[in-house]
Amino acid sequence: MKSISLSISEEMHLLAQQLHHHFSPAQLEELARKAGFVQRKSKYTPQDLISLCVFLNDDVSVTPLTRLCSQLDASNHLSMSAEGLNQRFNSSAIAFLQSLFSTLLQEKISTSFSLPCECNSYFHRIRILDSTVFQLPDPYADRYQGSGGSSHTAGMKIQLEYELITGEFLQVDVGPGKNNDGLYGTKRAKTVEKNDLCIRDLGYFCLDDFEEMERQGAFYVSRLKLNIRVYEKNKEVEQSKDGRVKKQSLFRELDLEEIMGRLQPGEIVELPEVYLGRYNKFRTRLLIYKLTPEQTQKRLMIRAKQEKKKNITYKERTKRLSAINIYMTNTPDVYLKKEYIHDLYSLRWQIEILFKTWKSIFHIDQCKSIKTERFECHVYGQLIAILLSSSLMFQMRRLLLIKKKQEASEFKVICILKDYLLSLHEAIKKQADDIQQVLLQLFRMIEKNGRKSHRYEKKTVFDILGVIYESRQKSRRAA
Repeated sequence: MKSISLSISEEMHLLAQQLHHHFSPAQLEELARKAGFVQRKSKYTPQDLISLCVFLNDDVSVTPLTRLCSQLDASNHLSMSAEGLNQRFNSSAIAFLQSLFSTLLQEKISTSFSLPCECNSYFHRIRILDSTVFQLPDPYADRYQGSGGSSHTAGMKIQLEYELITGEFLQVDVGPGKNNDGLYGTKRAKTVEKNDLCIRDLGYFCLDDFEEMERQGAFYVSRLKLNIRVYEKNKEVEQSKDGRVKKQSLFRELDLEEIMGRLQPGEIVELPEVYLGRYNKFRTRLLIYKLTPEQTQKRLMIRAKQEKKKNITYKERTKRLSAINIYMTNTPDVYLKKEYIHDLYSLRWQIEILFKTWKSIFHIDQCKSIKTERFECHVYGQLIAILLSSSLMFQMRRLLLIKKKQEASEFKVICILKDYLLSLHEAIKKQADDIQQVLLQLFRMIEKNGRKSHRYEKKTVFDILGVIYESRQKSRRAA
């Protein structure tokens, strides 16, 4: 990690300069011309489209056109008719918003400082991959077919790979709801680097992907699919009459239900070397955690709801094995003790918190039966707002940790940031110094009202990552 020597004001000045550059009229004009959005002089500029879709309104896809016109007039002094604005939501507008989003994704809004934590000594990055899906009106089915199997249902899926230590969005892809998570996971597995740690959900489970990660010198943590057979080396191999070893006797299948029966609630057992798959035996490290009766009952209730909602039936073996979590990893014991695996895997929920803000705060899933181009402008406009807010959220949390030794709540900070987007919008129209003043005001508000609540002795992200902060230091002194 780079040494931190700048003051809060200096850090905010650097952020302000980057924001001023990325959203400057000259920068937006250049991107808009390349995308074909600007072809001749017009009163409706790239800045107006960005104002409307990113800063002024998070419900462009459901707000009446007449109100969108009044918002533009009030903020940017641009008078347009409803039909005139509707025509501006076109393919070139989508291409421009996509171009700006891609630029921000590649060039980064904020500096690449990472959180100071114990994991930095052995993991280069902690990569979490997941997707969010939402339904759309049926007329969108031609372009965004849903996942229900019917050609008449419509849905959108957004894939996100998130890096936990720097807060970066490594990749974001928008597509139909029917798109396969597993295929996307294979695509992202090809981008891993040495000492990356990839935390994968069961939807992305693929032994070939884990093998690819190992070849690149990366690590993985995943739940095990219960239909995968687990073997260990057989200590008593069989031989044929000519003295050759019988291949089918080299491995012995393990009985997971029998292992589960021997464990007490909350107990974890490690199998340091097992082999997965009936044919191409994949070597890995397995850790089996026995859930408490309360945790087991909760899981069974969730699966019962899924059976009813999705019209599926879980196998009886799957239901019986609901009492355990089975984790697989190639991370050595010196990096990842068996007692730590459950907490480490729980970091995957950080991406779920992000998705929650996408829908509950930015309303990215809001849509009615309007033309597709307007809806896509809404989606990419909100993705830009989300990327901007998430980048600033990470920097605010990092600065609060570095300067004040405090942990901020991801959800609280995003909520506060959303309320400051209009102030940022007005400052961006002016100078970097004006942006800096808004950022300083924002930081003071986060310091005052954005701290994470520590309840029921539940571990926070900072606790799991080994970050030293104020409340943890107090508890250590008390101990």
